[in-house]
Amino acid sequence: MSSDESDGDFEGFSETDVINAEQEVLAAEERLRVILSEQGIGDDSDGDLNESENEDEGEEEVHIDERGDGGDGWHSRFDIYERGLPHLFNPRGNTGPSRVMGAEKEVLDFWQLYMGDQFLEFLINQTDSYANYNIQHRPNDNKMPWSIPTLPEIKAFLGLTYQMGINRKPSTKLYWSTDPVMVTPIFSSTMTRDRYTQILRYLHFSNIANEPRQGEPNYDPLYKIKPVVNHLNNKFGLEYIPKRNVTIDECMVPFKGRTLLKQYLPSKPHKWGAKVWMLAESANSYIQYIDVYPGRTVRTEGSLGSSVVKNCLEGANIAGQGYHVYTDNFFTSPNLYLELWENYDTAACGTVRNTRAGLPKDIMCKKPVNVVTRGDHQFRQKGALLAVSWKDKKTVSVLSTIHNESIGQVTRSVNVDGQFARQEFNCPSAIVDYTCNMGGVDKADQYIQYYCYHQKTLKWPKKVFFSLLEMVKFNAYRLFTLSPNHSSNLTFLQFSCLLIKGLINGYSAGVRRGRPLLAPDQRLIQRHMPTTLNSKGRCHVCYMRQKNGKQDNIRQTKYGCSVCGKHLCMPQCFTIYHTEKNYC
Repeated sequence: MSSDESDGDFEGFSETDVINAEQEVLAAEERLRVILSEQGIGDDSDGDLNESENEDEGEEEVHIDERGDGGDGWHSRFDIYERGLPHLFNPRGNTGPSRVMGAEKEVLDFWQLYMGDQFLEFLINQTDSYANYNIQHRPNDNKMPWSIPTLPEIKAFLGLTYQMGINRKPSTKLYWSTDPVMVTPIFSSTMTRDRYTQILRYLHFSNIANEPRQGEPNYDPLYKIKPVVNHLNNKFGLEYIPKRNVTIDECMVPFKGRTLLKQYLPSKPHKWGAKVWMLAESANSYIQYIDVYPGRTVRTEGSLGSSVVKNCLEGANIAGQGYHVYTDNFFTSPNLYLELWENYDTAACGTVRNTRAGLPKDIMCKKPVNVVTRGDHQFRQKGALLAVSWKDKKTVSVLSTIHNESIGQVTRSVNVDGQFARQEFNCPSAIVDYTCNMGGVDKADQYIQYYCYHQKTLKWPKKVFFSLLEMVKFNAYRLFTLSPNHSSNLTFLQFSCLLIKGLINGYSAGVRRGRPLLAPDQRLIQRHMPTTLNSKGRCHVCYMRQKNGKQDNIRQTKYGCSVCGKHLCMPQCFTIYHTEKNYC
């Protein structure tokens, strides 16, 4: 029969055809189950399951019928038709970098994809406004003359800040030390210490004139840093389209000062600080979206974990495109995963706390059914959800809308009679993929902490800003290594050094400011008369001798030299200063 004739004669499937097709599918599933069972892979029989449950009389008995239904809708036989068709992966463009940078582009050009001159001018203007505000309202605390930074100067300032993360010292002033042990010439040759600390003091990121105060209806605890966060999120999304697997997790910005943002996470290397939610690609850890947690002052609809995941998906502009999201047990819940599956066209996988509502009680508890020795596992399904319990060193519970009940292999080091040997164990594919894809945010956070600015500051927006600078540098590094016209063998440290050189670019602050020093011959030859100065101060000779280790204490005095203008103890230090060439 020709195709035209068959199309014309076809009137649909009969009820008998549908029943026969369903029976063939079930028979094929059973044959596959037998084959896997012969290889030692798959679930135990229902009879063994009941026997295992009844062994422990102290546990609440869960009755399971021949389909594995414990009365809560979960069953042990995975049915692909119950879940439905998987979401098609339909990103908004080709995954990877959004543009190809030419071979003539340097490291600084990749960094300026995120921190362009226009945005740097915005920072300069906000810093200048904040400086003028402080000079006007607190003139006694802001006596040093202020001049608005230029574009090359603010780049040099950021370059020196990056350098401080690589060359760490206990305090900022030591970077301008002339001690041969501590000297770092690039700082003194680029900018004076007073100018650097002045820019650092007035560094600001928002309009102070419009800042809402706490208690006002439009108060926003993140107002001071929000312009930077919004700008970077926009640039992060424009420059890169992530591959299908992404991760959502939190990282910490170390800070112990006073702020409503401060959190305590004992499991983190930095236990105190501001929490930042982050969405990153699993493959290369490119940071796609960041969200600073404002603390408990801001209420969310539903649970915090669910709200964060949905905000990250929407903020990164990847909702409704078939992405796979991996989360840890802080975020994972059956309600969230079902909502992502049905309303966001997004599948998810992650570890889950056994106390979450709606989980299968027989396998997600302290003593899961038939999960006793390493490699044992159990599956349960309920609609699109797959629940997995697997025994490693401890029992691992995972929830997924991505995977089925397929099994993989993992290798573990096992102690056998005092000797460690590598052994392979069965492991559900959901857990194998979770292990491979969950580290995206952690790896990005690891790179960020390598060379992050570490000097103490009382202002939390500056601490967050310097961490955001490291995120910018890391993303620029990822684009550089992915560029077909640039070397992928460049280390993060080498990239950081090239970026610092590009930012400073030979900038020099010019002549030294301050009172010109008297030449040694003038100090020793001119006529000098002792006098009483306006206020007490430390003796110059005592200070220099103590600095060079020749004296223990520094004396205060109101006497000094009328010509030199220095405080000097009478008569010893006054005589030494004006008669000895090497007085210290």
